[in-house]
This record gives sequence, structure tokens and C-alpha cells, in this order.
Amino acid sequence: MKIDPAMKDRLIMTGAAAPAVLGVGVALLFTHDLVVIGAVGAGLALVSAALSLTPPVAAARIRHLRRRYPKED
Repeated sequence: MKIDPAMKDRLIMTGAAAPAVLGVGVALLFTHDLVVIGAVGAGLALVSAALSLTPPVAAARIRHLRRRYPKED
């Protein structure tokens, strides 16, 4: 089974964004304190931002954008 390169790039980008998206939901499962939920969400948003700046994620984002918006001559 071969994975499509476009799908692989989407998975890389989604994986980098996952901590920020899942952080608040996981915090809600464990506590209902809004301060703790905000702190956990903010911390995981920073982790997600740091992951999105790594070279593999940046390269996947550039490849995705080049496929989506091809160069016009």
C-alpha cells in the first residue's frame, strides 16, 4: 500500500496542529476549572506552534501550497 504524497503532507500538517486542537478537550475531560483548561490549552498551543516551525512541517506546507496553487506562466 502506497501513501499518496499529498495525503502524507496533510497528515504531517495535521499532526503538528493536533496538540493545540486536542489540548482543550483533554483538559476538559480531567477538570472543569477554566484557568487550568486555559493554561493547558495555551501550553499545548505553544507546543503546536513549535512543531509547525520544524523543517519537515514547513516543507510539507510548502509542497502542499505548491500543489494547490501551481505556478502560472
